[in-house]
Amino acid sequence: MSEDKYVGRKFKTDLTEKEVMEDTRIYEIIRLGEKFKKIGLLPKENGGYGGNMSFRNDRGFVITAGGVDAGKMDPQKFVQVLKCNIDTGKVFAEGLMEPSSETMMHYIIYRDKPSVNAVIHVHDNIVLENAEELNIKTTPKAHPYGTPELAYEIEKTIGHEKYIAIKDHGVIAIGKSLWEAGKLVESMHDATKKLKQ
Repeated sequence: MSEDKYVGRKFKTDLTEKEVMEDTRIYEIIRLGEKFKKIGLLPKENGGYGGNMSFRNDRGFVITAGGVDAGKMDPQKFVQVLKCNIDTGKVFAEGLMEPSSETMMHYIIYRDKPSVNAVIHVHDNIVLENAEELNIKTTPKAHPYGTPELAYEIEKTIGHEKYIAIKDHGVIAIGKSLWEAGKLVESMHDATKKLKQ
């Protein structure tokens, strides 16, 4: 739904070329990506692919790489984010690829919410189009993807919610686990489809 053409990351990455540590949650994201791709939540649009997923670990968080199809992932396409500086637009990470363009958005959620261990962002257009009718909290303003402005808008909006819509862009689900966040994405999508039938 977003008209913002994908041009890559809007921050600088200090990337150490090193494989991401082995973690079973990587395979959980791969399975979720395949499922979400089948139901149209990870579309190719405006020169890139919509959607990204991450989980917290003791070194920061692991996120899907930028510019890749999250519905066709493998362990090489994950990046360990060590720290972020939104003000200087710098991300420190380890991996074979650069992190998702929405890394700042994931960072700000983990920073503000210590109980959150997973963040899933997909482009669920049916939910986005019906968010007001469904009383889903939505960011008041649209901002270009991957910008500090978008990250701060999400920070202001999310509050105690576990699922919000991003105006003209997509949705975010958060949880204590990938299973919890993934279930929320799936249940909101299914409930909206049933409502609109």
